[in-house]
Amino acid sequence: MLRVSDGKILQMLRDLSNRLLQFRRIFDSVGARMGGVILGSVAPVSVLGGVLVWQDYVHLSEASLRRGESVRLTADRRLRHDIDRTTAMLETTGELDADGDHTMRFLSLAQSASGMKYCFLAELDQAGGVVNQVTSTATSGGGCDGVGGRPTGDKTFAEVVTSGERAYARVVAPIAAEGGGAPRFSTGARFLVAVEPLAQAVSLAGPLDSAGGDVLADATAWYVAPGGELSPLCAQCAWSRPPKRVVASLMREARETKSETASLITAYSSYTYGPVAGVGAILVATTRLPSETHSLWMLGLWILTIFGLLVTGLIGVMVAAHRLVVSPLRQLTQEVKMWDQGGGFEPVNARSTPVEFRTLSKVFRRATGRLARREAELERSIARQNLLIREIHHRVKNNLQIVASLLNLQGARIRAADMKEEFMLARDRVRTLATLHRHLYVEGEVESLNMGRFLAELGPQLMEAEGEETRALITLQVEASDIVFPSSLATPMALIVSETVSNSLKYAFPNLSPGTILISLTQTGEEVTLVVADDGIGLSASQGINDREGIGLQLIRGFARQMGAVLQIDEGAGTRYTVRTTLGGRGAETG
Repeated sequence: MLRVSDGKILQMLRDLSNRLLQFRRIFDSVGARMGGVILGSVAPVSVLGGVLVWQDYVHLSEASLRRGESVRLTADRRLRHDIDRTTAMLETTGELDADGDHTMRFLSLAQSASGMKYCFLAELDQAGGVVNQVTSTATSGGGCDGVGGRPTGDKTFAEVVTSGERAYARVVAPIAAEGGGAPRFSTGARFLVAVEPLAQAVSLAGPLDSAGGDVLADATAWYVAPGGELSPLCAQCAWSRPPKRVVASLMREARETKSETASLITAYSSYTYGPVAGVGAILVATTRLPSETHSLWMLGLWILTIFGLLVTGLIGVMVAAHRLVVSPLRQLTQEVKMWDQGGGFEPVNARSTPVEFRTLSKVFRRATGRLARREAELERSIARQNLLIREIHHRVKNNLQIVASLLNLQGARIRAADMKEEFMLARDRVRTLATLHRHLYVEGEVESLNMGRFLAELGPQLMEAEGEETRALITLQVEASDIVFPSSLATPMALIVSETVSNSLKYAFPNLSPGTILISLTQTGEEVTLVVADDGIGLSASQGINDREGIGLQLIRGFARQMGAVLQIDEGAGTRYTVRTTLGGRGAETG
């Protein structure tokens, strides 16, 4: 059993949804929707007209087929009537003259009464020999000896026989035996045979039909033998034979459908095949009459005229809709787009524009005017706010510098070394913050800071605070890319740099030993990495020199947690602080 996975079903649903969306986009525009509405309103009338026109076309194209069926039915009726009359004549003759004395007289009277139509009228014995015969003077082309035949049963029967290319209607009736009773074929009995050309029996080329017209007008009729051989039903007509493939096709269709009738329409002719009088089948071929051809041409011209008028009307409606509705709406849409791109909005006031569009344009004009005034007010408010923020940062920077100067003056008067060191550490931290605010003020941005430029200034400032002797022995290298930090990350990052560099300057190089301090700031994708490394005695050894370093480490860890960074401290040939964070921040981790 075939099973479809859930993934395939979901994919099929997605494909179907995408196709529906693409189909829907076709009708996104007003013009497409109006065209669809117009075509939808015209479609029912067009379909109804098309059905009626098609019915007229079928009726006209099948007119020749109906005439062929009329010919077949007329032939069937006439042949059936002729056979019934001949049968009645032979049976009456056989009953009245059982001894055979006056048979010839009765047959001669019958021949005269029929208009000399029988080409063979005789009395035969059981072996088929001629006992008495009436000489034929039929106008159908002479006698038809040799088609008398023998009885095949014990009662009267009629059949169609062929000889050469001609077909004959033959009726056989027994003569009553001595002693009376119903005529039957028996040993030694005699019988009467009447044969006439089938064309004469049907008489299609002679009398008119009930409507007063010749039934064979533009039609040919043929008797079809069981093997498919054709015999014309008009002896004097030079008809062209229907193609053998057509005859075979009609006979096969009648046999397969078991309806005994079949019909076929080709480009130039129509064919009707069916039984006739219960003694065989005939094929009627008809051609299109000039009047029918003229009617078809007129129908085609009428269809083209209606189609042209319909197309012209649709084009006119579409042009009018585009001019009166779609074009003004597009103009209004274009004005709105220009306004959205920073241009002005000009209301649509043309007389050809619908009043709804003109009203909408005026309302939108008033709305955009109010919005423009409001935007101007907001821009002035934002400018004032930015000015105030810059002023605040400027004053904060100045105040921090004042605080750093006061701490420096106060520290210079302190004699105790440990207290003086604390004052200097506090001074350095305040100076770092002052430098940070000064960069924010100089750059003109209060929400972001170029950390590369800031570190390039902060490093020398930290070295400046240590004195000339320290600067002569210790080298500070700053390798910082121009990475823009948000202010929320810039402050803790600056304080981490200040604390780590200060620790390295104070504790990594005891006894003023020479060394190097590296500040590196790089960015990979969204991740930013800060490295502060020295080649001093290492963190563990420096803790034995001065245990105050623990406060600096606590600040570094605290600033790392504040900015959601990963802090890693490595010892080897010196101390290496690594801080990793993203500009969006992440969960704090330290190690």
